[in-house]
Amino acid sequence: MRKKNGKRKVEDVNNDNNITTVNGQDSILNLPSIFKGVFITATDTEVGKTYISCQIAAALKATGIRCGVFKPVSTGNRNDAKDLIYAAKINETQKKVTPVFFKNPMSPYGASLLEGKTFDLKKIYATFNYFKNKYDFIVVEGVGGLLVPLKRDFYVSDLIKEFQLPVIVVARAGLGTINHTLLTINKLKDDKQKILGIILNANQTVHTNDISVATNATLIEEATQLPVWEIGWNEKIELKYF
Repeated sequence: MRKKNGKRKVEDVNNDNNITTVNGQDSILNLPSIFKGVFITATDTEVGKTYISCQIAAALKATGIRCGVFKPVSTGNRNDAKDLIYAAKINETQKKVTPVFFKNPMSPYGASLLEGKTFDLKKIYATFNYFKNKYDFIVVEGVGGLLVPLKRDFYVSDLIKEFQLPVIVVARAGLGTINHTLLTINKLKDDKQKILGIILNANQTVHTNDISVATNATLIEEATQLPVWEIGWNEKIELKYF
């Protein structure tokens, strides 16, 4: 792990073998000892929620903590559930980890209208309680961003309120992430949610010439007053640094 020290180049993020912190903290908190779980949301789709969720679950498992994984709703396929199960090394089915599924890759509410079917939120709540009671800790992965509609007038942000879990926000590392991230954080603050921190994920979409990467983390940390971490492409997380 390396502490933030001045401006960084995109090459530093892409090539790092360690997680970098912006505000000098070596850890946001000892998750297992304080909370029963964490909710992983993002500023957009395809930002890296599943990768980060899997990394956290695997890191917890490596310390001997029985970690459950839960993605309440998925569209398109259940591959995320498969990856989460593998990371946590638990004996659960994909249907159990993701109880609500639509075949069309779009917002759950949009898919429900297109496919002519709906679902009862009680099914999600019951499955959440199953994982919360069975495991020491639960990593919950959302779908898309906070305002993705799950049902009419019910969004991912509403699900976070129901679960009452602290939140980690995953965002892109490159150009445009400041606006997306601040909008997401402002919504969570308006909802009075506990925010553990922000992860800027330098995935394969970050271009090596994107100079915004040098300052994005610092500017987001200054604006939000929250811990911000930069994760390099395909980088592994060590729990002691997280």
